[in-house]
Amino acid sequence: MPRSSLVSRWFASASAVDQMLEYAMGQRKSNPDMAVDVLLSGLSYSSPEADPLGAARLHLAVASVEAERLGWAKVQSHAGNGMRLALPAAAKGAGDAAGLAVAAGGLAVRAALVQGADSEAVSAATELSKGLAAAPGPAQARALGLAAIASAASGAASTSASVGELAAALAAADAPAGLLTAAPEAADSGAALGLLRLAEGPGGRQAAGAVLAAAAAAAKAAAAAAPGLVGKEAWAQHSNEVEAECLALRAQLHMAAREWSEAEELLGQALKAAEAAHGERSPALAPLLTLLGYTYSRSARVTFGEGLYREAAKLLRLDPARIALQAAQHAQQAQHDAEQGGGGGGAAVAAEGEQRRLALDASAAAAALGVHASVAAVLSWRHAQLLWVLPNRGGEAERWEKAARYFWAGSGGAVAGSDPAAVLGGQGHLKGEGPEGQGLLLSSRFRRALPCA
Repeated sequence: MPRSSLVSRWFASASAVDQMLEYAMGQRKSNPDMAVDVLLSGLSYSSPEADPLGAARLHLAVASVEAERLGWAKVQSHAGNGMRLALPAAAKGAGDAAGLAVAAGGLAVRAALVQGADSEAVSAATELSKGLAAAPGPAQARALGLAAIASAASGAASTSASVGELAAALAAADAPAGLLTAAPEAADSGAALGLLRLAEGPGGRQAAGAVLAAAAAAAKAAAAAAPGLVGKEAWAQHSNEVEAECLALRAQLHMAAREWSEAEELLGQALKAAEAAHGERSPALAPLLTLLGYTYSRSARVTFGEGLYREAAKLLRLDPARIALQAAQHAQQAQHDAEQGGGGGGAAVAAEGEQRRLALDASAAAAALGVHASVAAVLSWRHAQLLWVLPNRGGEAERWEKAARYFWAGSGGAVAGSDPAAVLGGQGHLKGEGPEGQGLLLSSRFRRALPCA
């Protein structure tokens, strides 16, 4: 039966959207093209005016499938549409509208953050949090968590103010750190609070550990809960993502204290949760493998560490030789533009324009690999640091350093204008030489690096 006939038959029944979602989400792994075709056909038959929540669920499902295919622009568009369709009903307290709005809004924010579209991420998160201002506590807390992370990533907000607002919302939802397991829908806002606490630096670490442990347990409970808005599998995937995030952030808490064995154990658990969410070959695993590779390299297991860096690069299809060539071509273009621009202001304007092009190119290149440019930069720099301390590996180290600087130029946000050596340490880092660097936090859920205080 043609897909159009199948969809029209479904729309003759009262449960049309449920049937389409069940069919499409069952096809998402084996035949994602078919899944998207069915969902888009459903959207063409649906009436957003008559059934806005049904249309919103279809948009969210399309965004979920496209996220697995790294189609971030489509993810952002469909998820954003789903959020805006659900928000008016959420304001009226209709059914699952608040949960639907925050699920779609969260995916839209993540897609924007991966692409480096920070202002769009902040705008979507702000729209969501304002739209859910009168919604039930857990939904409002989740929205505030997204807004806080988007602002922190872009360098647009005070972390301490975001932490206070989010903590207050969690408490109002009867889900502070000790009670998150009784409110599993608050797990991702607990993960956001833990991330922001860690970003505060030493002062926030103790509080971060407690809330992240509770949020990880809540996410595990949520993964086995009732089917979500677009099906049980999608809900379990989201919950596994949140659990992996909490475990990885707890690992980074131990890494800051140089407790390498504890960090290694937690990262192993995080990898299992991430694999349950995305499979064993997903770019979503790259931030975790990067952290684990660094943990090995800091505990004198450089061979294992290098293997993990290479595995992360393989998952991202990251080729340092190709990236170094692109960087060299940009440098040549910048020199040419400066020469054509003549002396004085013309050369400066030309150089600035080429830097902007380089940043946009690097950001787009990383998003096509499945992560934000900052993740590709950290992976490349950490790999270079390991190679710098090994004999006769200087040529490889140079290529990875060039790749790191290329992606660093496209990282923007809160790391814009800084140098990777100042943040992550220099060539002698693994020997204990030179400054340690202020460090970065890697978020596996948002596939992005955030600065530490």
